[in-house]
Amino acid sequence: MRKINTDRLINGSISKSIFILTLPLLVRAGLQSTQTIIDIFWVGKLGPASIAAVAMAATVIMAFFPLLIGIGTGAAALVSRAIGAKNQEAADNTATQSIIIAFLTALFLCIVGLIFSKPLLVLLQAKGTVLTEGHLYLKIIFLGGITTTLLFLGSAILQGAGDTLVPMCIMGFCVLANIVLDPILIFGHFGVPKLGVSGAALATIIADALGAIILLHILFKGRSHIHIRFDKFKINTAVMWQIMKIGIPSSVQMFFRNLMGMLLMGIVASFGTYAVAAYGIGMRLRMIILLPAFSFGTAAATLVGQNLGAKKPQRAQKCAWQAALINASIMAFVGLIFFIFSDNIIGIFNSNQEVITAGGHYLRITSLFFPAIAFGVVLGRSMSGAGDTITPMVITILCLCGIQIPLAIGLSRFSSQGLSGIWWAIAAASLIQGILAIIWFKAGRWKKRKLNF
Repeated sequence: MRKINTDRLINGSISKSIFILTLPLLVRAGLQSTQTIIDIFWVGKLGPASIAAVAMAATVIMAFFPLLIGIGTGAAALVSRAIGAKNQEAADNTATQSIIIAFLTALFLCIVGLIFSKPLLVLLQAKGTVLTEGHLYLKIIFLGGITTTLLFLGSAILQGAGDTLVPMCIMGFCVLANIVLDPILIFGHFGVPKLGVSGAALATIIADALGAIILLHILFKGRSHIHIRFDKFKINTAVMWQIMKIGIPSSVQMFFRNLMGMLLMGIVASFGTYAVAAYGIGMRLRMIILLPAFSFGTAAATLVGQNLGAKKPQRAQKCAWQAALINASIMAFVGLIFFIFSDNIIGIFNSNQEVITAGGHYLRITSLFFPAIAFGVVLGRSMSGAGDTITPMVITILCLCGIQIPLAIGLSRFSSQGLSGIWWAIAAASLIQGILAIIWFKAGRWKKRKLNF
């Protein structure tokens, strides 16, 4: 039986604990990105319409993803607090209730997804082959959604317990399964019929199913620090409500982030195709450099939750600050590279001079504020790890709805900045979000957050 040594997270070296948790999270995030790239690579061989179908389907899927984010946040916060308090029964019970929620959530997403997937694709202007293939892709994804839901929630539970290595290894297995299954199911090999875009969806579902089976085996056999027991597999509405109470603000936060992202894309699109291309490249680069921030933030959330559970609020605070400072240093270095070589970096992805110019401006302006992003993300997730998800939600909505969008409209349309005004709006929102996160975190109210197991 494999048990995770959680004492090191509440007694050992803080910096060592941060890196022990963060490195597997970084690798896992990279593997998730690889899985997406694999799908696009093989689907791309079917033609532009197939790529468009999968891309639009992914947009629809992202509309449902905030719900999973919220449940995962709530489950991880409660599990980490219970583990820190050495309350094994509470940790196991929380994990059990999370798995029950996962089944119920998957059922809900399946029904809603099957009903609204086609209308949403039509809303995104999907037509002809793109609509047909995209709808078929989504039907398979939603019908098999229980596998993805269990994989995501199970990983969140283990991460809350301080085990980031097992979720990383399972994700690696899923990626390998996808690499093998994609060409077989998409193009039809070894006697399997050619399924096209549907094959890509089926490969994802099968890979996630295999990963979910392994993860559930670990949880039910107690081969990590969490042991889900069949004899205690009953609904506990009080714990389920606590998970949802913590998770709902995180879901709302993610929903508004996605919504404001769509509105910002509309503002950028008013400046033409080259502006959209520049913004698209810039945003993908931004997501890559955000992976370390999310990983450090998740590690900090686990450390904060466990140390609060162990009645060590000052150590919890030190863990969060140290994770934020380490990530801010990394982001500052990356930002310097982006600032100096902005045009060259954009040029790797597109050789059009107008795209390079616009994208270069984007990188030079936004890279100056990369350290602020580190504080906003890491400290925000640290507060979520303490069970305070309302504060990060309010800060995010305020910065996106009250600062980024109004500034983007004002500076781009009513000043001489033009397109660069949108870039400055993005930068300003990042800066203010970082400052607000620091102010609220220093206030320390998150340390007094009480959680009921």
